[in-house]
Amino acid sequence: MVRFAGVLSRVPRYLQLGWLLMREQTVPRRGKAALAGALAYAISPIDPIPGIIPVIGQLDDLAILLLGVRSALRSAPDAVADGYLATTGLSRETIDGDLRTVRATAVWIAGRTIDMAGRLGKALLARLGASGSTPDERQP
Repeated sequence: MVRFAGVLSRVPRYLQLGWLLMREQTVPRRGKAALAGALAYAISPIDPIPGIIPVIGQLDDLAILLLGVRSALRSAPDAVADGYLATTGLSRETIDGDLRTVRATAVWIAGRTIDMAGRLGKALLARLGASGSTPDERQP
């Protein structure tokens, strides 16, 4: 989680990098389209993992934003990309590392959620077993 906090602390720099790349004349349309699509996905209320789900709902948005920035960066001329990376204090390795951290965080949260659901299910089954009846046998 400490590494994930580092990713979150870099979000303003990623937004600045994205802004610079969008305004850059030498970035091809496909790079700018990747950025625009990533931003649209992030702000859209309709996505596979709704933003109302704490943390995990924002992880997919963050991953898509990072992928959009990385795609635009890769489409830019090397000198331009290197200049903007230096301006924002980022590097290609930082972006790749942050994407790995977001993925690892999502896997960790999913594992914890599955574990918690399993424990909850066992507790519910134990409670039903202790009552001596099943839900179908009870009177309303």
